[in-house]
Amino acid sequence: MKNKLAYIGKIVEIYPIDGADFVESAVVVCGTGGKWMGTVQKGKHMPDDNVEVYLQDAIVPDTEEFAFMKQHNFRIKMRRFKKVASECLIMPVTIPGFVGDDISHAKDIKKYVKELPAGLSGIALGNFPTNLIPKTDEPNYQGVRYMVEALQGQKYSATVKVDGSSATIYKTVDHFGCCSRNLELVRNEKTAIWKIAINYQLEERMPEGYAMQMEICGPGIQKNRMGYPKIEPRVFNVWNIEKRCFLDFDETMYFADHMEIPFVDMIVHDEIFNLRNDDDLREMAEGKYESNRQREGIVIRPIIEQKVRGERLSFKVINLLYKD
Repeated sequence: MKNKLAYIGKIVEIYPIDGADFVESAVVVCGTGGKWMGTVQKGKHMPDDNVEVYLQDAIVPDTEEFAFMKQHNFRIKMRRFKKVASECLIMPVTIPGFVGDDISHAKDIKKYVKELPAGLSGIALGNFPTNLIPKTDEPNYQGVRYMVEALQGQKYSATVKVDGSSATIYKTVDHFGCCSRNLELVRNEKTAIWKIAINYQLEERMPEGYAMQMEICGPGIQKNRMGYPKIEPRVFNVWNIEKRCFLDFDETMYFADHMEIPFVDMIVHDEIFNLRNDDDLREMAEGKYESNRQREGIVIRPIIEQKVRGERLSFKVINLLYKD
């Protein structure tokens, strides 16, 4: 699911957009790829039309078909257009297929990956240890609506999506490691991740058999939209390596507090989840960091860890006013 960035979809609804002369809003369903909103040329499509749907962070190829995307560096982003949600790119069908078909490979779609700042890259010791720890990658709620339904009536948390760079620090019986999103890094106190591990004395203080996952933010990282004066961590996950499970939300907060590392900012904690309406979710995601810049969005998960369809129940909602 994580690498599926383009689908054959079907338009299910079309709405006019106030003040827009040439485009209108369309709702598309993509089978297991979810339900999304986008814009289409006015009068060109009707409900039940099959279309191609390109999702957030898809990089479309530099071809004549996508020439209009050059001004956006060929990257699909969520945004608002005349106050209406535009969460995907909707295009006419050019290849045969059925609703829900993944066309990412057929259309040569790549995934956008944030450039790793020099202070975080370091020298690779090896690949990220996925045999021990899962990578961090929250799905957009539009693609996992079954999770939104599964969370109804349960206690949940909503935390600020930190605009930084992902890091994982872990300790086993015979090893202590620091990782970027895709690599484990050689010990180097000049590397931001290792600097945090050393400053917080995590090699000595962190219990064996756990991995802390965090965002690292500050000067030189993603334009420092949060406005921090120095490099800082924000913990959001703790993984029990032996039991192969994430700690519950309050246990994660306690673990971070015990390690004296800041936890991600909370918007909602221990309340009953009753949001089904897309606009309610989008509204909750909107807001600003303390720097007064638009935040990237929020992450929603239950207070007690659980799985739905074999996947961790956890999803993100992007702030459509955010610009990177």
